[in-house]
Amino acid sequence: MASFLYVQMRGRESPERCFSVFFLAATARAMDHDAAIAFTQTGLSIFEPGLARSIPALGHDGKTLADLIDMAVAQDVKLLACRLSLPMVQVDPLTVDWPLRWIGAADLHEAMLAADRVMYLS
Repeated sequence: MASFLYVQMRGRESPERCFSVFFLAATARAMDHDAAIAFTQTGLSIFEPGLARSIPALGHDGKTLADLIDMAVAQDVKLLACRLSLPMVQVDPLTVDWPLRWIGAADLHEAMLAADRVMYLS
């Protein structure tokens, strides 16, 4: 079993770039690999209250970005959120609907060292 860490660096400014990371991580979990997503820079902005529920999925099937986040969480994808990015975005950690683990720079480096593969998405 391999472990994958995906680093998501874009958010509300490029919503079309926010879907792939959840598909990739959920696919890794479906293949019995460990998967985590680290949200840093403006990638953390997708957790602004209500934002993910307002971004329609690319397939126009009525699903939203929130549905993809829910799918990844149901697959046990770990969601890591960079505390240092909070000043860049309008996210109050107490209002996030998903189970984020708040991390700092050293935690992110440890996660990258521990992963078999790291992929940056921006």
